Amino acid sequence: MTSGTRSTITLGCVLNDPRFTFWSILRHGIRSRAADHGIAVIDQAAGAVEAQVEMVADLLRRRVHALILGPAHETRAFAQHLELARLARVPVIEVDGGILEGYVSATVRSNERQGLMRVAELLVAHLGDRMRIALIAGPRNRRAEIMAEVLRQWPGVQIVAQSTGDWTRDSGRRLAEEWLRTGQPIDAIFAANDPMALGVVDAVEALNLTGSIAVVGFDGLPEALRAINSGAMLATVNQDPLCIGQQAVDTALQALRSEPVERQILTPGELITRDTVTESALRALDLLPGIMRDLIESNAERQRLQEEIIAAQRSTIQELSTPIIPIDARTLIVPLIGAIDSTRAAQMTQTILEAIGDQRADDVIIDITGIAVVDTSVANHLVQTAQAASLLGAHVTLAGMSPEVAQTIVQLGIKLGQLTTCSNLQTALEVVQRRRGRR
Repeated sequence: MTSGTRSTITLGCVLNDPRFTFWSILRHGIRSRAADHGIAVIDQAAGAVEAQVEMVADLLRRRVHALILGPAHETRAFAQHLELARLARVPVIEVDGGILEGYVSATVRSNERQGLMRVAELLVAHLGDRMRIALIAGPRNRRAEIMAEVLRQWPGVQIVAQSTGDWTRDSGRRLAEEWLRTGQPIDAIFAANDPMALGVVDAVEALNLTGSIAVVGFDGLPEALRAINSGAMLATVNQDPLCIGQQAVDTALQALRSEPVERQILTPGELITRDTVTESALRALDLLPGIMRDLIESNAERQRLQEEIIAAQRSTIQELSTPIIPIDARTLIVPLIGAIDSTRAAQMTQTILEAIGDQRADDVIIDITGIAVVDTSVANHLVQTAQAASLLGAHVTLAGMSPEVAQTIVQLGIKLGQLTTCSNLQTALEVVQRRRGRR
């Protein structure tokens, strides 16, 4: 890349729960590859969907050039902001999961089916084709389901128990204890990630069953490598989160250069057993200095940001309640989410009018798709905002007018005056473009 490119690209990053080692390593992959290209990274992380949605909105307001998103297992919650990213031509690269396909430019994740096939072959070779296995799934994840599909190649294999954990070590331990205390014969337990597999190991050891049950996980985390080396776990699948993070940055750069991008990019799923664990452990050790450096920098940055937030908490909350996202030099989009009371409505009007003045906007699209209720008060505030905007030379278009909302407005006898309404954001943009063509 040229030196000019190096100084101008900012990459936004919102990842899942930072408590999990997988996400720490993936984040290091993003940071290290971005550093190779001289790209600035603004990264944030949260395990709650609501917090992630706010982070995405914040990064779009900061006008990042591309976004890497590790979603917390929801789809519709992100739809509104991902549509805004598309309209602003901000490529969005999803990492892990594959639950946002259709909303994003590309998804980068491990080849789970390939890795799970290797797990099945190992278990059959180790325990025979009439083994009895229990499966622990993760929420909104297909690994256990794919594992069951793969095992059908051996008709004698019995799936004797199946349940869903919450990705934590404690949930794996709890489920394994419930199964094992019944006395039901189980030869192997597969867990959809390493923390849950390590919880299974805890349960097996607590019940003095070590060596009688094969435990297999998925992720290739350092804690699992230690368990494999000690014989407590049979194997895990290395997702290689470092590679996923690095590939996500490469894919974002391809999209920014308008190069063709594959919609789904799969990294190899490597089986780690006691025979190969030493090599994998050495690779993990190589990562530790960089990960620790990232954590130290992140903690310092987090403390600085926390002090800023405390100092300006009220204005920050107000800004989040009415996000202003410029789509081009003349158009602003205002996505509204949640309930609107009189205080928020007044603040919304003020924020929109200030943005019109600051950016000399000709058009404002207010997207009400995410508003819980549109009643007389909300409608009147929207009309007043449109009237005030017209005095500044801007036209307001209302997007997200569903049939239910339209029916409510008619039943309440609300008059929207000259306010233009559209069923969705895309239609509103088309209306704006047509109106400009007539000017």
